[in-house]
This record gives sequence, C-alpha cells and structure tokens, in this order.
Amino acid sequence: MTIAVATTLLAGASVLSSQAPAFADDTPPTPPNIYESDDQVMADLTKWSPLQDSESVMGLPTGLDDKQVNLSDVQGGKVNYSPDQAVKDAQAAAKAFADDPNTKEPARESAKRLFQPISGLKESPNYAAPVFTGKAGYTDEWTHENLDQLCNRPNHDASRVGQKPPCAFVGKLTDKYPVRGSAGDGLAGGGKLTYKISSSVADEKSETEGWSVGGKITPKVSDGKNELPGEVSFTYSYSSTSTKKLQSTLETDVEMTVPDGKKKGWLEPRGNGGYYTGYIVYRQNNDTEQRMVAVPASVYVQAHDTTSPITWFKRVI
Repeated sequence: MTIAVATTLLAGASVLSSQAPAFADDTPPTPPNIYESDDQVMADLTKWSPLQDSESVMGLPTGLDDKQVNLSDVQGGKVNYSPDQAVKDAQAAAKAFADDPNTKEPARESAKRLFQPISGLKESPNYAAPVFTGKAGYTDEWTHENLDQLCNRPNHDASRVGQKPPCAFVGKLTDKYPVRGSAGDGLAGGGKLTYKISSSVADEKSETEGWSVGGKITPKVSDGKNELPGEVSFTYSYSSTSTKKLQSTLETDVEMTVPDGKKKGWLEPRGNGGYYTGYIVYRQNNDTEQRMVAVPASVYVQAHDTTSPITWFKRVI
C-alpha cells in the first residue's frame, strides 16, 4: 500500500481587501474592506464556502480532534445522533461512494466492505465505544488494535490489491469556520496595519487508487513584529463527495486602515470548513462473527466548493 505525500505551493490566496479575493477557481463577490461583526463574517463565508449539515469521510479522517468526545456529546448533547443511526448513515455513504462512476476500483471495493457483510460469519449486534481516546489510545475489544492499525492496515491479500480496511466517519455540523489565531495585538485607534500572509498545505496523503484523506494547514501572518505561533496549524479531511483539493498560497502583502474612533483593528484568519461531531464507523470480525463498531469523534472537514484553506478578514471593534 503506497502512501503519496504531496506539498503543493500554488498561488490563490483568499485575502479580503479592496480587491476581489483570489479563491483559486472560486470567485465570490468583492467584500467590504472592514468587518465589524462575527455575523458579517459568517454571512459571507456561508456564501463563499457553504457547509453541509452532515458529512461523511471515507477511511480514517486526518482532521481528527484528539480531545475526548463522550457519547453524551453526540446523543442529546452537541447533536442528537445515535450510534445505530450513524452505522446506517456510514453504510449509506459508503454505498453512494461505491456507486459513483468516478470512484476508482480499489476505493470502490473498500467502500463495499463497509456495507456488505462477510459471507459465512454470524452478524452480532452493533457496538458503540463510550469515549473517543484518540487514534492511538482507542483499542478494539476483539483485536486490541488502535484506530490507525484498524483503518490503515497494510493489505497483503493478492485479491484485494490497493484496497483499504472498511472505515468511515459520519457527523453533524457543530462549529462553522473556526478562527485560527489573529495577527499580533491589533492596533487601537486610527492608523494603518501592514501584514504578510500565506498558508501552506502539507502532509496530504492519499492512496494512488484509494481514499482521499486530507492533510495539514499552516496559516502564517506577520506584521513585522509578531507571527502566528506554530500550534495554530490544523489538520483537515475531505468529505466523501469532495472533488476539489486545497492549494497552498504564496506570501501576500495586505494593508488595512483602522478608522478613527475604533477600539481595535486586526487581521483574522478563518478556516474554510467546519467541525463535525459523530462517529468513526468500521466493520470488525473474528473467526466466527462480525459486527459494526461506532466510535464517537469530532472531525474538521474542508468545505466542498473552495480550494482555499484560509480566509483572512480585516476586523475592527
């Protein structure tokens, strides 16, 4: 099983200024120079990078949130979503993926393994883990493997060349367009701010003929004195229906003028995606029986319709 690691450095920075933002092949209308409220920011992002209320990701998501997610978070907590329904949704998403004529053969067969039972094995009731403990911390009750081992296991079966284990994520939207830090301390009162901004996309992994997984985004902004710290880098996943890939952006100069009378002005980066809370679903078997397993998790999924990882907003209060 060959993993291809690609880092792309392409122009197309999504910068909100007096010029129309360059969203690669996406061209939203020219926005106002200054945003005074979160509502204005969210309204424009909703137009430019619309998010689905629910999403699915084939394979083990890259954009996993490693903090614990309890079943209470997804059953009447953040979202009303039962693990049994998640299993049905994951299997339906896998079937739609397998039925898509654009899906390549090994990935199609991998998806089929999620919704087609293994012949000759007894089907046992679904199992739901109570807490997400991270990719390495979670342990399957039957095999004692963690999620990385379960969902990224190398394939040595000659009849399944290029296929991956039957895993998927399904979730419902809980957090839109998260803030990814800000540039310095901002500027109080009237005056001009000058920034250098960019964003890089790295560690993007995909099987040659398998799942499209995701990667890591690092936004960078400097005002000559301050730069966003490294911990604002974040991982992302592609949904099972995504057809666009993210692009890195070249360094761009941005100027903004803070109007007189305003308390503060700053540049705010927003991720063009959202967090989905739900379950990692996989099929597991031993020598005599098989079952579906649902593990609660939170995943950052990139918006379908933009190739830009970050949108930078000129903000004032």
